[in-house]
Amino acid sequence: MPGKSSLERTLLAEQLDHYRLQRHDFLNHWQVIMGYLQLGKADRALLYMQEGVYGLEAEQNIGQIPQEIVGAILLGFVIELRKEGLWVEVQLDSALKKNDFWQDFWQEEYEEVLYGYTKECLAAIFQRYKGSEEPVVEIKLGTGEIFCRISLLDDDKVVWEQSCCHENSQLEFVAQ
Repeated sequence: MPGKSSLERTLLAEQLDHYRLQRHDFLNHWQVIMGYLQLGKADRALLYMQEGVYGLEAEQNIGQIPQEIVGAILLGFVIELRKEGLWVEVQLDSALKKNDFWQDFWQEEYEEVLYGYTKECLAAIFQRYKGSEEPVVEIKLGTGEIFCRISLLDDDKVVWEQSCCHENSQLEFVAQ
C-alpha cells in the first residue's frame, strides 16, 4: 500500500479483523433473535435486541469523530475491550465532532502517541479488571488539557486511570 504509513496499515489490518469478528457476532445475534421468535418469545427477542443496541453506543459515539485515524484507533480499542466482555462508555466533547477542531488541533505525530496510549491502557485494564464485580471502562475525550482519559471502574469506583494530555503543543501520557 504505497503512500500509507505503517500505523495506517496496522489499523487497516486490525479493522479488517474486527469486521470479521463483528460479522460473525452479528450473524449469531440474528440466529438468537430468530430462535426467540420461532419459540414465540417476542418479548425476549425485543429485550435481546435492545441490549445489543445499547451495547453499541460507545462505537456510535466514536463514529462521530471526523478524524479517521483517531476514530480507527479508538474504535479498535473499544472492540478489543468488548471482545473481553467489558462494558465501555464513551463521553465525547461536542467540539470533537467538528472538522474545525481537528484541523486546528491534530498533528500527524499524535497518531503514534494515541495508538501507543490505547495499547498501554488495554494491557493495564486486562491485568486489573479480573475479580471486579461490575467492571466498566470509561473513555472521556475532551478539548482541554486532557485530550483522553481512560478509567477502569468497578461499581462506580475508579480502580485505575490514565490520561493522554495536550501540553506544550504535544500529546503525552500522564499516568495517574
